[in-house]
Amino acid sequence: MANPPLVLLTGINGFVGQHMAAYLLRQNMNLLGIGRRSSCLMKHPNLHYISGDITQSAILTQLLQEHPITHIVHLAGANDVSASYANPVQVLHTNAWCTLHMLEAVRAAAANRILGFLAIGTAYEYDFQTMPVNETSPILPVSPYAWSKQIMTSFMQMYGSVYAVPTFIARTFNLIGPGNATGVCALLAKQVAMMEKGHLPPKLVMGNTAVQRDFLDVRDAVIAYGSLMQLTAAPFGHVFNVCSGTASPISAIVDLLQHYAAIPFEVAVDERLIRPNEAPLVQGDNAKLRAATGWAPTFSLAQSVSDTLDYYRSLL
Repeated sequence: MANPPLVLLTGINGFVGQHMAAYLLRQNMNLLGIGRRSSCLMKHPNLHYISGDITQSAILTQLLQEHPITHIVHLAGANDVSASYANPVQVLHTNAWCTLHMLEAVRAAAANRILGFLAIGTAYEYDFQTMPVNETSPILPVSPYAWSKQIMTSFMQMYGSVYAVPTFIARTFNLIGPGNATGVCALLAKQVAMMEKGHLPPKLVMGNTAVQRDFLDVRDAVIAYGSLMQLTAAPFGHVFNVCSGTASPISAIVDLLQHYAAIPFEVAVDERLIRPNEAPLVQGDNAKLRAATGWAPTFSLAQSVSDTLDYYRSLL
């Protein structure tokens, strides 16, 4: 019997990384996780953890030489959109150039052994003039963060096309769910949990409630990632939208939080939290992902919001 895949997972200690690791381990895969922490937040007999900084280009070459890695899921990166404006060189180095070094290490050290290399892009690579966006929609990054992901995508496509590295890109929309520390759903749920404990007055402070986003539960997203990681039929370098396919206004999250909250609260809009030039609607088309993998989302927005609120309750 063939040995199970050995998956290298970068960013294993992050929000998505922990869910991704749990999913892969449930699939009985062997997992090599790497992160900057001295120890891994997860423990499992099939998980081996290495503390390291993947921005150091030599580390992946060393890992490929010392371990029979068959797949790579690259989740590590700089994800703070606001901070990217002040530190464009840093975000470009972390998201784009780091991925380039990883690709070159695979080409040089394990070109015939790696069966799948999945990197995570962002919906904000797109131009949002026409909705829903699919993988052929126009590209128009605005922030340095989005540009760094678009450059990363180009590197992945180049190595797939020129060097036949089995690369795939999961262009991901707004992820929500338990464990998240950023994003509108997490920030609002945290406020509600603190209100219930009496740590905040019963007033939910937020920005624009009218904008609509394509929210997808992280537990659905990692299943999509797992399916893409193992693709063999699609041409290398292909982009796949990872999204729910529907858009919901922020006000829908507020309504759900009011329904699930143990206490009543009012809603107050803080103009300082409204981003200038914010796209009023972001919605993706996931038909290509569905056709290639058979994947479909299973978590409702209500379940995601409820579980996120329970997560923050558990922390208080």
